[in-house]
Amino acid sequence: MVQPWRRLTLAAALNVTVGVGVVSAQTVFVKNAPPGSAVELVMNTDTVASATVGTGGDAKLVGKLSGSAAETGTDVRILVEVCVNLRRVLLVERGLQPPAQGACSRREIGGVFVLRRVTSLVVDVAGPNPMVWLRQGPVPGEWLGEGAARPARASLWRSSATGLALSGGLDIARFSNAVATSCGNVEQCAGTRSLGSFTVGAAYWFTRYLAAEASYLNLGDVIVNGGGGTFRFNSSLDTQVLNVVGKVGAPIGGARIYGLGGANYHRATLTTNQTVEDVTVIVDDAEVILPGGTQTFQLRTGGWAWLFGGGLEIWVARPLAIYAEAGYVALKGSDRDGGEGSINERVTYILAGARVHIGR
Repeated sequence: MVQPWRRLTLAAALNVTVGVGVVSAQTVFVKNAPPGSAVELVMNTDTVASATVGTGGDAKLVGKLSGSAAETGTDVRILVEVCVNLRRVLLVERGLQPPAQGACSRREIGGVFVLRRVTSLVVDVAGPNPMVWLRQGPVPGEWLGEGAARPARASLWRSSATGLALSGGLDIARFSNAVATSCGNVEQCAGTRSLGSFTVGAAYWFTRYLAAEASYLNLGDVIVNGGGGTFRFNSSLDTQVLNVVGKVGAPIGGARIYGLGGANYHRATLTTNQTVEDVTVIVDDAEVILPGGTQTFQLRTGGWAWLFGGGLEIWVARPLAIYAEAGYVALKGSDRDGGEGSINERVTYILAGARVHIGR
């Protein structure tokens, strides 16, 4: 069975005439449309063919290229519009804009396709994400349901989604100076980071290129232990961050590279436990024991700052994507209890997880 090709480079690899005979115009077969509804074929801004969908949900449209494109071919984007009683296939040459969108919903099939006089296409309009099969020549009978097998609609890589997506994952963070600040001038001092940090979020992609996202980032605990002489201490910095960002994406088939930037609000709690041992001193030739003890200090901070970063998501199925992201977060704020303490920290993070698309 011939597999569907959705990218320019792969479409070009099929740039040979196959089958019996040669077509001399663009033949577009529309599959899985509502029986009795209308279908149209639009090239750039001109409607070049129309038909009525048969009882099996299929229709055939034939249109011709014009001008120099008829001789040398051209590169096109493929869009599908879904109306109440109409399905419209738009072939728009690269560099041109499609006609203005009316009340119908519109989806673009990812990629740029080679279109020549002999090109035939099968467009499946079922579901929210239309699909296309393309061949430079007549299409195989099985693509049209005439053989034992039809082209499988499921594909490993799906077009990057628009709309609402929920995400969750695990993160690793590196604080720029949290350990140094807690250690101060104590030489025997070291810091570690606790495990179990995570992130959750919700993003809404208005288009495949632009989104807004709110997320919660738990950076875990930075734990510091130190001491010397007659004292020892341990501290724990627990940090949680709420991010509100904008995203700009670059879709590449079923993948999307994106950058992000925006603001964050953090809440951090630094807890320090210090133990001082009993000390014996000599006062007027007599030993005096100065009792030690344990004290606990706590600083709670909060405040707004900025962050930026970027990542990659790959939509491996219609509702599911995997992603990885890296970023740089500033933490700035004052004592939430009204004291004089403050925080001024920089955090580098990396995270990975999964996203689930909600709705159609």
